[in-house]
Amino acid sequence: MTGAHVVVRLEKGKAPDQETLLDAAHLALHFSDARGEPQADVAYTRVKHVRKPKGSAPGAVTYSQEKVLLLRVEPRRIERLLGEEEAE
Repeated sequence: MTGAHVVVRLEKGKAPDQETLLDAAHLALHFSDARGEPQADVAYTRVKHVRKPKGSAPGAVTYSQEKVLLLRVEPRRIERLLGEEEAE
């Protein structure tokens, strides 16, 4: 299933905390083809492991050294995140 890309800016060498990772995963799921599903797998990796293949369509990427998170959707989290975006 195709998905959305979410980039979380972190200090060099730092890993995202659990809440930041869950927020990013919820946004990726919300803006993917899996929107509306109660749960889905979300892959994540560091940006240095993301590549755009030559000649591929805009937005198409490959990645390596990923981890996969089985995400159970929390509708209130998505509402909060989208509400924060509208407020900005």
